[in-house]
Amino acid sequence: MSKGRLRATRRLEAGWAVVLAICVLFSFYAAEAKEYVYKAVLLKGPAPIRIDGDLSDWEGLGARIEPIGNVCISAGKPLSPPSDSSDLSGSFRCVVDPENFYIAVKVRDDRLVFGEGKFGEAHDDDAVEVYFDGDLAPKEYKKRVCDYDANDAEVRFSKGKDGKVHLEGMGLFGDRLFMFPGLWESLGMEAAIKEHPWGYTAELKVPKIVFVAVPLRPGVEVGFQVMVNDDDDGGRRDSKISWTEDLNDESWYTTKYFGRLVIVK
Repeated sequence: MSKGRLRATRRLEAGWAVVLAICVLFSFYAAEAKEYVYKAVLLKGPAPIRIDGDLSDWEGLGARIEPIGNVCISAGKPLSPPSDSSDLSGSFRCVVDPENFYIAVKVRDDRLVFGEGKFGEAHDDDAVEVYFDGDLAPKEYKKRVCDYDANDAEVRFSKGKDGKVHLEGMGLFGDRLFMFPGLWESLGMEAAIKEHPWGYTAELKVPKIVFVAVPLRPGVEVGFQVMVNDDDDGGRRDSKISWTEDLNDESWYTTKYFGRLVIVK
């Protein structure tokens, strides 16, 4: 074989080696990546659910229980991982009727701390967060830049000092994120929390007109996320868990880490 042909053969072999390495690397990361999709059952008529924190009326509705299994490592400042499942762990389920989304959350928490902060600071107490992206519009994601549009929002709820459940959370108004007392309640949202010796159960009802313009029918998809804050000793929160891999707690301003809720029969 001539030297020219030998060099060409070696270059070709080297090129194929690079392509093979890239394919192997891509396959590795593709295998590692997890897609978070929750299939929510569509009920034919109004859901037989009373928003009171008691989840007994969810039995028989066919709602799959999904773990909230990712531990957040940071929320602006480092967070401590839960010491065990009794310290903080949780799951959620969801059903849909023609007019509303219903979300139930079960949280194991061996020390409940509610009502320590003022409005807008419930994330530093025990609190549930549910996020919606109503139209899954394409986004350009940039680090530390808000990409919410008018169909995206955070709904956070916890107990106040008065023992009642209060709603707060970020939504886009104009070109900035705000939260206003009583806003979500005025739009028809309802929430409840029931305490137990092992933690608490929570329910949230969200009218579809708040985020979704199309009729709720099989095949409709929305962006979706569920997170739980934990405070064990007062002051700032200690731990947080997330349904998807939002490990640095960024869902309050970006939909990048949202999963998908798909409506099924």
